Amino acid sequence: MKIRQRTTCQICRQKKISCDGRKPSCGQCLLRNITCPGYPPDWIFISQFAPSNIQTKPILARVAGHSGVTKHPPSQLPGILLNRKTHEPNGSLRSLYHEDLPLDKLIEIIIQGYVPGTDVAAIRKGASASTPRICGAWAEVLPDLVKAGNNTALNAAIKAFAFSILVCETQRKIPMATALEAYSVALRSVNDSLKIPNKSSLVQLMAAVMCLLFAELVLPTSLESWTAHLEGLGELMQTREPQFYASGIAHRLFVGARPALIVLKIQSRKASFLASEEWQTAPFQEIIPSPMQALMNEATVIPGIIERMSQEAGITTPDRLLTELEALLDRLALWETSFQATPEAPRFWYDGDCIWFDSLTTANGLTHCWAFNVICLTCVGKIVGLFPDLRPFAHISRGMVSQETRRMSMLICRSTKYLMQDKMKLFGPTSIVLPLQTAYDTLKAGGAETERDFACCKEILESALGEKHFLSLFFKGDV
Repeated sequence: MKIRQRTTCQICRQKKISCDGRKPSCGQCLLRNITCPGYPPDWIFISQFAPSNIQTKPILARVAGHSGVTKHPPSQLPGILLNRKTHEPNGSLRSLYHEDLPLDKLIEIIIQGYVPGTDVAAIRKGASASTPRICGAWAEVLPDLVKAGNNTALNAAIKAFAFSILVCETQRKIPMATALEAYSVALRSVNDSLKIPNKSSLVQLMAAVMCLLFAELVLPTSLESWTAHLEGLGELMQTREPQFYASGIAHRLFVGARPALIVLKIQSRKASFLASEEWQTAPFQEIIPSPMQALMNEATVIPGIIERMSQEAGITTPDRLLTELEALLDRLALWETSFQATPEAPRFWYDGDCIWFDSLTTANGLTHCWAFNVICLTCVGKIVGLFPDLRPFAHISRGMVSQETRRMSMLICRSTKYLMQDKMKLFGPTSIVLPLQTAYDTLKAGGAETERDFACCKEILESALGEKHFLSLFFKGDV
């Protein structure tokens, strides 16, 4: 909804003097050399719950080993948005706010809000009937986990995730304060489960944390808090041997969480435990990895390569790094060729300036493959730039690096509209984060050579942020 702004600042209103409504400071405040408080919107906020001492530190901070970022307690968070004229909340919200929705309804809200429409029917048949996506397999197990037994932490996290989805809806919209309260309760519940041995199973805790991760996307939080949860999730996963994730619900949670953990390590430039041979093979002893999971296996080594290139002491073994990168690029090229050669029809095509795909799985796979290629090629370019003696031995010239990173970055940008469609729900936009970040940073660093492409990418990013505000969590300061 649009909010009508006042034209009289608070100081002028209190002093009952005329205000010219200038921004950022009115003329009266400028004349008196005082800070103008601005012009509040024509709406008021009323707290929906009494003050509480609940603190919402990132979940699993104890497991991950870092303190995290403390959020404001609920007493300091905004309440329901009320119209000044009626002083009444929207009537359609009351029944939903006071109703204690059953778990099956909450899960249905998650499925409808998170899972693309083409996959909803398959998930309703049960997790075993649905093919795992690159990032979405974990949501498919929620019905089975709930049926397996009652768990306070998981139930609270499911409610928090469902309520965060309802905050963004129009017909079933609920107040932000309601979602924040549910989120605070879930954080406390999961923390309690961590303190009491055997209170919750590992798979229940993993699913609960995944719910909280996605709930945070639409709640007022910080990237530091979101990454703290992911770090904790990785630590939690390592409390069991890799063989634990070879089948059943544990396997589906593993393949659902793994891409997010890889993205986290790429962003933090830290090697991942997922790169070890045992973690690449043991979880797939009983289930053959899909093409998407085969691509993720290749990507697990990228964070470690980036870490070695970012060391303060400099690149100590550039020749070895160059060999590893070129081998990885060969494997990525082989994966892409094999993946696109499978169907008779093209995997993607141009529709004007945009790229369209034959499926969401294809869009996820190719955009991530292009992003991984861009990251590796950028590393190759850096090595041959810093060590000219290696240029004769490099299979890829600096000119080729520039050309290919630019080409693949634009492929990613042109793919964004497809993944931002409403029917892709919450899953589609979240899956474009790493590819779009990579394309944006690459084109921005290209300077005058990529100035035109960067302007196009920036426009696409601004449009994406306008459609899905939660993406700004990952692009702060970029636009």
